[in-house]
Amino acid sequence: MDHARQDPALALVALFRPIFRGRRPGGTTIEHEHDGLKLKFNVWQGLDSRDQAVLLGTIGLAGMLNGAGQAPRLGAEAAHPRGQQLWLDLEPSESAVMDRAIVVKTTRYALIQAARLDDKGRNYGLLESCLERLSMVGCRARRDGYDWSMRLLSYAKTPEGQIHIALNPRFAEALSGQHVHVSLTERQKLEGDTAKIAHAWLSAWLRQGGQNSIRLDRLAEKVWGPPEKASTNRKRRGRISAALEEINRLPGWEVTIQGRGTTLKATIKRPRLAKRY
Repeated sequence: MDHARQDPALALVALFRPIFRGRRPGGTTIEHEHDGLKLKFNVWQGLDSRDQAVLLGTIGLAGMLNGAGQAPRLGAEAAHPRGQQLWLDLEPSESAVMDRAIVVKTTRYALIQAARLDDKGRNYGLLESCLERLSMVGCRARRDGYDWSMRLLSYAKTPEGQIHIALNPRFAEALSGQHVHVSLTERQKLEGDTAKIAHAWLSAWLRQGGQNSIRLDRLAEKVWGPPEKASTNRKRRGRISAALEEINRLPGWEVTIQGRGTTLKATIKRPRLAKRY
């Protein structure tokens, strides 16, 4: 498994932020529009690059297990008590009650490996905190009378030591429908949180083998959210420039930065991924 196949609308929302000095903001609402679909996310506790790694690892496992016919679908008709609880914990409402989630049955070790995290004791302890934060993210989608609401995911531990994770139906649809690819192999080569979060967003924004330009201030907003003051932009430009230098060192990626101050712009070329599951 070298990549995660993700729903483009969710991938472009920019839910994740670098966490500095241990500060983790809470109570954030993030709105995003994708092809006329209005999305609203309630993030109860700030999500960082480790949370993103766990989500991408789970999505990657879902794709691999789905290809092997080992990723069952979950809906309101679930008969097993654990399945029923996973579905209820997703808190589906409106149009979402008729949807079907996808279930990933895994272990803590396998998920840590899929997320490309060190298999040290500390990450085992942090894994459940990541899943808890992700499970508290509420998502609402609306368009032309369509109203859909559900949590990002739900999870449960089994007596046998497994973890069962239910990913909401938008992730399930991405496995066979429209999707973007985030290379986990590339991500593993990046050291900084800013570079990892920027790489994931750019992988959704820029098609494989494609090239496009973006202002550094705009890219910075996708990593940190809207700035509170002008001086914040100056600091962010330096950090995002350093992150793009990291991404530029990845095989096949090409990044050129031009301009000064608010006109700073990056022209980015992304390689075409070779592997598929």
